[in-house]
Amino acid sequence: MGHPVAPAPPGRPGRTGVGVDVGVGVGVGVGSASQEEQWEAHCRGWKVIDDAFMAYLGAHDEVPDRWLLIQTLATAASRRRLLATLGVRSGWRLLDIGTGFGPVPMELAVTAAVDALGVDIAEPALRVADAVCVEAARRGAFPPDSRVTFVTGDAYELEEPDASFDLATARFLFQHLRDHAAAASELARVVKPGGLACVIDVDEGLSVTYPERSAAYSRLAEALHDMQERRGGGRRVARTLPACLDRAGFDVSGVLLIPETDYRPSRPNDPHRTFLLERFGAARAALVGEFIPADEFDDCLGRFATETIDAECVLGGHVAVIGRRRH
Repeated sequence: MGHPVAPAPPGRPGRTGVGVDVGVGVGVGVGSASQEEQWEAHCRGWKVIDDAFMAYLGAHDEVPDRWLLIQTLATAASRRRLLATLGVRSGWRLLDIGTGFGPVPMELAVTAAVDALGVDIAEPALRVADAVCVEAARRGAFPPDSRVTFVTGDAYELEEPDASFDLATARFLFQHLRDHAAAASELARVVKPGGLACVIDVDEGLSVTYPERSAAYSRLAEALHDMQERRGGGRRVARTLPACLDRAGFDVSGVLLIPETDYRPSRPNDPHRTFLLERFGAARAALVGEFIPADEFDDCLGRFATETIDAECVLGGHVAVIGRRRH
């Protein structure tokens, strides 16, 4: 039976977020179990987090960026395989920038007794992260002494002291940022000498879909791509990240490809199409006018919603760059 969740001390002025001292769950003592037993324990804790996310989705019809939360759950397996390789140790301080709904701090807090901080600019997403974390803790997801806190913050100007984290992560953040060098420098500022950074992002040059997708889908995807290119880092950012971290003060120790492959049979009510429709619909206000005319957007969305989709084979992946902060 887990200890009750206790509220953390309040954050600094100007921040929002709820810290939780997560209670006893499936933690594995150092040296007390085999690697296989540790992995099984981690998987049990991660399953509890998934169940807490699904319970939240079931209880709340209006979830901000619901499509993104669905994507977060769908990509959990590959994300967790990577996180498990980072060698997180009990007592570490962890930072996740652009945390969104907070999966990375929660998942790392399952693997060891750590102090994990998730930072994001979007308060609605952080409220979801807070609620899910409290529920996961109540269900016993975390080992003793793990702590997870979520706060609002800016990737270019973090409120954390210099050299205060053993590991910093940023997942699918740089594709949205205009100034990669400034964000990487801020990352380097808050990581301890000898500490780690792990940055994960997309590169559409790695993506192949067969057969090619429809004209309606392609036009909507093009508008999204154009918006991201004009407003931020873009969809080919991953190839630039090793040099970016190197210039910021990290020795790059690994550039890893995280494969994302799928076969999607043709079927009515395809869940992947439902996900894409939610994603396009959520972006409508930002896209129409500047990136696509409103009538063209609505026409393409309507056609994509009803057209027959052939079975697809999708080959692609994300890139993870791991660096160690130079002394």
